[in-house]
Amino acid sequence: MTEDVDRSSWASLLDPVVITTELIATGKSSILWVVHDEGHGGWQLYDGGDVSNQRPFVLPKSEALRLDPTLLEIIDLPVGWEAHRSEKGAEWKRNKR
Repeated sequence: MTEDVDRSSWASLLDPVVITTELIATGKSSILWVVHDEGHGGWQLYDGGDVSNQRPFVLPKSEALRLDPTLLEIIDLPVGWEAHRSEKGAEWKRNKR
């Protein structure tokens, strides 16, 4: 049996979830900003608004892809990078954090 030890990969079995907000998880907001964190290599999905008063929401990656299939365009985002767009359906732009 091969162990998946690359936590930075979107497909990592060791990291099957993303951190987001309840508004995104319930489909009330669009994903406009994606962060692939340094350190643990986790993924965060935001709508670009202020999240300081919101509790984090854990969402399976498969559910995130169901909510927004265009995430497939950026699942190769390197650790320490982010992707953003102005609105749902717009082109993803990438940059190093």
